Amino acid sequence: AMAGDDMLELTVWFHPSMQLPVKIDTQANKFKVSGSTKVVDLMEKAEDFFLEATEQAGQPKELQINVLWNTKDHKKALNPNELLSAHFASGDSFGVYGDIMDAQKPIVPKAEEEKTPVTILTGFLGSGKTTLLNYILQEQKEKKIAIIENEFGEISIDDALLKQNKLALAEKVVVMDNGCMCCTVRGDLQQGLEQILAEVDKGSKIDQVMIETTGMADPVPIVRTFMTNPELTARLRLDGVITVADAKHIVGRLDDKVEAGKVNEAYQQVAFCDKILLNKLDLVSTDTAIAVKDRLRDINAFAKILPAVRGRVKMDELTNLRAHDMANFANVEIEKEAENTEVGHGGARGGHGGGRSGHGGHGGHGGHGEGHGHDENCTEDHGHG
Repeated sequence: AMAGDDMLELTVWFHPSMQLPVKIDTQANKFKVSGSTKVVDLMEKAEDFFLEATEQAGQPKELQINVLWNTKDHKKALNPNELLSAHFASGDSFGVYGDIMDAQKPIVPKAEEEKTPVTILTGFLGSGKTTLLNYILQEQKEKKIAIIENEFGEISIDDALLKQNKLALAEKVVVMDNGCMCCTVRGDLQQGLEQILAEVDKGSKIDQVMIETTGMADPVPIVRTFMTNPELTARLRLDGVITVADAKHIVGRLDDKVEAGKVNEAYQQVAFCDKILLNKLDLVSTDTAIAVKDRLRDINAFAKILPAVRGRVKMDELTNLRAHDMANFANVEIEKEAENTEVGHGGARGGHGGGRSGHGGHGGHGGHGEGHGHDENCTEDHGHG
């Protein structure tokens, strides 16, 4: 544990042979660090300080420190993994030497928990996604959510909203009355995310970004676009994939015959998601609902199955899934697995369990769907007013 009295106040000393691009006031910027942190952490702090100081002077440069020492004993280069308390007393100075380079685009990644969560929302046309989105944009007051519609032709958010001219400037970001935002992108997802980040930079507060995919969109390429872009992942974290399934029609969609070489999109959407919103439960009998739930559970052993009518769920259920160590998702195995899905669902599911074994935190989800029905439905109805 960190005791209050093990804090050290240290001053950095840049080795004179390094040509500093700007004058840096080291005396005014002392480093306050715990003695129980490692030398390598101090190196990182000094590198961050250097970047910040040069940025402020308008000449952003990066310093990669190779050697750090206590200036009282300049013969001894310190082991990066040792604790500062072993080598420094408060008031000491530490020397640093290393390479100065032009700063890469100054993306300062945020800590994971500070990043804005991004949820991908999939589901076939008619599953109730639009109703859910309209609820988020117009009725709910719990969260400020930015919705990006990844559109390929259809108009998804309903015509009444469009008629209000709120979304007439479809390519621009539109801010709704409840503080939510909406923008439509045609194919270029990165552009939409950058537009949302630009709004955040202007001062708009956003709790979450939701990417809505059209009915025939397989979530995997969207996930891959996201994961391979460091500028986006510096500020956003992929929180999870939610699939809206229509209790009445999803089984038919899952049974659709697919041309050779194509994937069954509904199967993909159920297999590669972290939460399934089982919607339109009021339109089916209890027996059907149970059968549908079992079928979904066969395909995806992990996702929490959330019962819903007209897409009304607590907003908390749509965010902070924290489902993803996305490394599993971005790999090629997914495509191989997808190709096998039509052959026999049982076999594909076995492969699926294997592919997902890296998902920390998912283990407990297996049994979630069963016990949830009644109490969730109860809170459901409160949302109708």
